[in-house]
Amino acid sequence: MKNNRFLAFLGWFFGIFFLLGALGSIQHPFLALLYCLLGFILLPPGHRWIEKTLRFRLTIKVKSFIGVALFAAAIPLAFHYAEIDKQDEKGKSEIARNDQQKKDSLNFYIQVSTKLEKEHKTDEASNELHRALGFASSKDEKDLIAKDSLDIAITEAIDLVKSRKYLPALDKLNRLIGENSPNSNLLYNRAICYSKTGKIQEAVTDCKSAIQLGNKDAVILHDKINPIQKRIAYYTTQCCDGTTSTAKGRGACSHHGGVCSWNAPVYEESRKYE
Repeated sequence: MKNNRFLAFLGWFFGIFFLLGALGSIQHPFLALLYCLLGFILLPPGHRWIEKTLRFRLTIKVKSFIGVALFAAAIPLAFHYAEIDKQDEKGKSEIARNDQQKKDSLNFYIQVSTKLEKEHKTDEASNELHRALGFASSKDEKDLIAKDSLDIAITEAIDLVKSRKYLPALDKLNRLIGENSPNSNLLYNRAICYSKTGKIQEAVTDCKSAIQLGNKDAVILHDKINPIQKRIAYYTTQCCDGTTSTAKGRGACSHHGGVCSWNAPVYEESRKYE
């Protein structure tokens, strides 16, 4: 009796053990199937189901033979799949290492490019950014490089303006403004180029656009190239208390201290370029 209970305990223990092994090997179907069969045969309910369904007595010897055969078949499969898993893990580690190296190289070249751009070494900065592009794979990485490339192009164009190379600067600024969203700094610098090459109306237009975008330097440039002009619009009667009157005859400014000037000029302001 005690022996039967012990055998039943072993059946439950090893049956559950191999069924759990089947779940753990689910990614390898053949191995999982062998473990599942082992577990099912060893479990007492499985044992009874096989005897009832197949109508033969599943003796300990037969059960042991089948169990040993299945386990023997499972061992090489387990080693085979373990080697495959090892290779897969090694491959994943290699891929992860390569990805990290690419990211490190990408960040390195971008940092070097940014440093050179701040030092106004735009040609060298562009070269470093071109190297970084070779390590970019995702859209976000490529977008970051595109943004840095735009920053370099803007710096290069503005450096040309500062060097008074207005015509080459105009070519670059026209391209940058045409290809990108409105940028007050670019518009302001193009206004400088226009003003220095005699295109005052174009310069005024760019100044106004830059002013609308909040560029304070454009306000100064606009007032310089398109100053306020005053002209006499008409004359009026100036009372001595500072008020004016349209009256010309006796009694004009009678309640305002009298007339101080019969022909005080009234000015209006305008600009040449609108």
